[in-house]
Amino acid sequence: MSGPRLRAALEGLADAVPDTPGRPRVGLDLVHIPRVRRLAEQHGPRWLADHFTTRERAELAVVRGGGYATMAGRLAAKEAFIKLLAPSGPLVLTGDVEVLRGPGGAPLVRPRGSALRQLRSSGVESWSVSITHEGEWAAAIAVGCGSLPDPASTSASADTPACPTPDRPSTPLEQP
Repeated sequence: MSGPRLRAALEGLADAVPDTPGRPRVGLDLVHIPRVRRLAEQHGPRWLADHFTTRERAELAVVRGGGYATMAGRLAAKEAFIKLLAPSGPLVLTGDVEVLRGPGGAPLVRPRGSALRQLRSSGVESWSVSITHEGEWAAAIAVGCGSLPDPASTSASADTPACPTPDRPSTPLEQP
């Protein structure tokens, strides 16, 4: 199945599986590190400024070995976070998803601008991101949850998985 029939089938599936409050949402992305290196070298500071905040660029500047794997990992984390939000309206810019080094080295996502607006409308209240690198590839996964359903509610079901309790506090929403 391809083309319009596949699209119709996928849209039907999306309608059949509603975005249930409390059900985890997931975003995943894979980035080719040599491609990031090529883009960074070809387009220089302008490309970096389009995709990374001032704080991100400061962190990347001190990474040993040029930081291309770290850069690719952070781009993957940004894209995974955007996919988690499942934007259906205006474009969410990668520059509006700030990925910083958190306590202990874990990635910390701080949404701003278009990402913050989409986050507020998506119902996602807590999230976590993980990044990995292997060979020429960097990958990231973002998991987020909204409000848990009221257990007394008739719409809550035993089949609806609750969001896991985060190991660490979620990133607080900042004001734009």
